[in-house]
Amino acid sequence: MAHECDDCGASFETLTRLRLHDCGDVQSETTVGSADLEQSQSTGSSPAHERNRSVTELETLLDRFSDGDRDALRYALVEFESALSAALEEANSGDTYRDVFWPYHERVSDALDEAARSAGWSFLEDVIDTHDPTADDKIPLVTPTIANAVGRNLIRTRLTDGVSAIPVAALEYLDAIAVTADDTADTAREEVHAYGWGIGHPDHSVADHLRARASEDIFSVNPTLEHAFYADQYAAVDLLETLVRDQSIDGTLPRITRDDMPYRRYLLDCVYGLKTDDYWPGMPRYYDWGEEFDYTFELDETVEQRIRDLVEEAGFDANLPNDWTFRDLGI
Repeated sequence: MAHECDDCGASFETLTRLRLHDCGDVQSETTVGSADLEQSQSTGSSPAHERNRSVTELETLLDRFSDGDRDALRYALVEFESALSAALEEANSGDTYRDVFWPYHERVSDALDEAARSAGWSFLEDVIDTHDPTADDKIPLVTPTIANAVGRNLIRTRLTDGVSAIPVAALEYLDAIAVTADDTADTAREEVHAYGWGIGHPDHSVADHLRARASEDIFSVNPTLEHAFYADQYAAVDLLETLVRDQSIDGTLPRITRDDMPYRRYLLDCVYGLKTDDYWPGMPRYYDWGEEFDYTFELDETVEQRIRDLVEEAGFDANLPNDWTFRDLGI
């Protein structure tokens, strides 16, 4: 979706590019293009100055959202991106980046979740279209925060309206992050695990997408499959069987004091908590779907037996105790 500057008429693919472009005209307050930006650009202000300016503006916009201005949240994301970008340019970029990211990750994701619950999926769909993780070489810095809100609403929609009610765009967004994010983008890659709640969707095959990237992305596929069990344990065990039996998944997990672990064995870690109530998936952050829906989970006996048969069929029970439990399959 193109975004056009109201003042100079230039068109941009994302709000971030619109916000940061060097417009010679005075931008209106409603587009969050304050004179401060023009001044900082013309004077060549430092990254620290730009970060502080963006953080101040971010606070103002979050306050406006709290007062009922939903559109302010769209621009808050732009300022959050700007603040994070400036933080990366500073000398102590790692610490500075974390100092900006973590205090606002929860606040902004909470706000996005609130907006989505009020306005519906259309609000989040516009946000994910604006901050497309595939538009540039690097995913937007606000991607983990948006993914968090998308994940929350994906789970909520599955539990309230069923899998078919989940927008395909939401599933494509989370999958795109998993595919395109750098291996070092830990937080973004963690926030996409709720993708598993889309298993069984009639118009987007989560199972096919996970199978396609299992060899290259095992550390994302595993926890995503764990989520899938809580959404539909029968579809999830079908996928687990397919993956463990797939000899083309031939990678290994290096271990210092023991033999390397085959990826296919590592996949069984996803069932670690299925027989307990004290170990459920921890993503998305800041969201307890079990508490919100008073959710309970009971593993079907036939599913449990299929998992046990699979472990024995693959020969992965050789190093397990005779009375092994699912906890023994954990890493």
